[in-house]
Amino acid sequence: MVAARRLSDKASLLRPLKDEHLLEVYREAKKMNLSNEFIELLEEALSIRQLSHYREA
Repeated sequence: MVAARRLSDKASLLRPLKDEHLLEVYREAKKMNLSNEFIELLEEALSIRQLSHYREA
């Protein structure tokens, strides 16, 4: 629970990004095979914005 809360807190730092930019960063991070921690952070931010269904689009 505490780890999930910290991830959510970190994901909130991505709030200034527009939805389209966040999706672009996520897709590029996946393509570049960046760290799982960073990708999880992006996924949490997408989830908070209810954009999870656009991840693979």
